[in-house]
Amino acid sequence: MPLKIVNLEKTALRILTEGLAAFGADATFTPLHTNGALGADMLRVAPGDAFPVHTHPGDHLLLCVKGTGTISVGGTTYTVGPGDLYMVPGTVPHAVGAAENDEHILLAIGAPHFPVDSPERLMYTDWQGNPLTEAYFHQDDVSEGRRHP
Repeated sequence: MPLKIVNLEKTALRILTEGLAAFGADATFTPLHTNGALGADMLRVAPGDAFPVHTHPGDHLLLCVKGTGTISVGGTTYTVGPGDLYMVPGTVPHAVGAAENDEHILLAIGAPHFPVDSPERLMYTDWQGNPLTEAYFHQDDVSEGRRHP
């Protein structure tokens, strides 16, 4: 099988028009690589949008490719920008958002890997990890006027 090489800069430019709807969030994804266990996707959160508080199977390594955004985990919200790399424990409730005036594009690498539109990829929770049936956006995670899915 030939080696598949993906250019992140070109993918970041195409995600606006070719991205797939993400399950559970107002974001788009572009699948990059997977072997069924480990996978990588590029995700875009539009200016002012956010993922709800959630958990997922396995951990994610996230690299900010473009724009400014936030990661809220453990009661603290961190601002991230291009070149910032962080790991999110999948079992710890967390939320990712974009700045009001800037899109947030991330490379997400995770294991296990689920398709971007799979309901198994994301479970809504509150900050204590209790399962929810609807998306929960915490006041600290979203700024006034932020749109929600």
